[in-house]
Amino acid sequence: MNEKEILYQFDHARLGKFHLALILLAGSCWALVAYGITIIGFLLPSLRLEWHISSSLLGVIAGAGLLGMFIGSIIGGTLADRIGRRGTLVWALFFSGLFFLISSSAWNFASLLIMRVLTGIGLGAIIPIISTLVTEFSPYKVRGTLSVLINGCWGLGGTLAAFVGYKVVLDYGWRLAMLFGCVAFLLSLLVRITVPESMRFLIGKGRLVEAQQQFRKIKLEFDDIPSKLTILPTEIVNQKRSSGGIWSESFAHITFSIWFMWIALNFLYQGVLVWLPTLLASTQITESRSFLLTLLISLGQIPGTLIVAFLVDRMKRRKLLIISLVLLTLSTFLLGFAQNDIWILAVGFLLMIFNGMAWGMAYSVSSELYPTRMRGLATGWAAGVGRLGGVPAPIVVGLIMQQGGSLTLVFSLIAMAPFLAIIVISTLKMDTTGKSLEAISPD
Repeated sequence: MNEKEILYQFDHARLGKFHLALILLAGSCWALVAYGITIIGFLLPSLRLEWHISSSLLGVIAGAGLLGMFIGSIIGGTLADRIGRRGTLVWALFFSGLFFLISSSAWNFASLLIMRVLTGIGLGAIIPIISTLVTEFSPYKVRGTLSVLINGCWGLGGTLAAFVGYKVVLDYGWRLAMLFGCVAFLLSLLVRITVPESMRFLIGKGRLVEAQQQFRKIKLEFDDIPSKLTILPTEIVNQKRSSGGIWSESFAHITFSIWFMWIALNFLYQGVLVWLPTLLASTQITESRSFLLTLLISLGQIPGTLIVAFLVDRMKRRKLLIISLVLLTLSTFLLGFAQNDIWILAVGFLLMIFNGMAWGMAYSVSSELYPTRMRGLATGWAAGVGRLGGVPAPIVVGLIMQQGGSLTLVFSLIAMAPFLAIIVISTLKMDTTGKSLEAISPD
């Protein structure tokens, strides 16, 4: 069996046990990253009391993990393209678990700040590898759906963080919440045992024998078992091979648009969800009630993901992404006019629905537009730059609150991010729905 036959069978396989097992494990890794990033928002009030930290310094701690994710995403994506997706993921998970463990023993502001950067490096490396693996193993007809469902696990991780904040942090302290991240050790072991290396990566590196051996171990399922492939789809034959790097003439516009979109999404997410418990607690709402509201609001990411998972392989990706960003902009702006619990809960829940839709679409699109030879690197840089773009958000919000700024001002500023992203994405022409990866951008 040659490389074209292997890729053809992967693209045309029916969704089966192999894919479901991969999605469950990949989704668990994704939820871990979401937990690791979101949990810090529920620790800030406790850290302020324990170490007497100002709002601006709390913002620095909140942003430190994102700085680490910027570094980790680039390292993880680069190593995934050089030494393999699977091995890099194993070490990224182990690294994350190690610094979750050490973080639980942080003794002052400086030590926790360093641990947050190092934990962020591990978590950041996980994101582009998972996104790349799921994209490269998915049948082309459901590739968008599977990518979106993986991102839906971010909502589960964020909700878990809110639950831990509400039930654990208030009663047992913030250190136990950090120890929950040590589940990364178990996930590292499971990936090492159960996940194969990407066929596309092995073929791209000329390691056809390994690809054939791995392929024989994977039990794919077909509605109609394909016979020996003699004719390639014309969409692949007629497509010109891609060349150049992520900032070459062929990809510069794509890279700029994708990076800008990720910066905007991270700025909004970090500005809203990381600070929301503290923002609500700064009003007449008690700390316990603010945690409960944030927990309920965070649940909105789950239906948002399900909505876009249903639509992503049925609509043009670009159109659905722009619709999601428009709705996200409007709901963020309206949240700034919150007057009571019911208003906060209703608008906040809608905001997280549209946030889940936008993030799901963003990951689906980002990993499809580049060829296999640089998919990990391109996804890593996009995710990394996006996380770096989120670093200023908690700091800016902290400064505004420290100066007595209103919630209306905070959320109006945050809403500008997705609004500008709409303008940029509107200039990007892309059509990836229902196409194989090699047809979109062949190696």
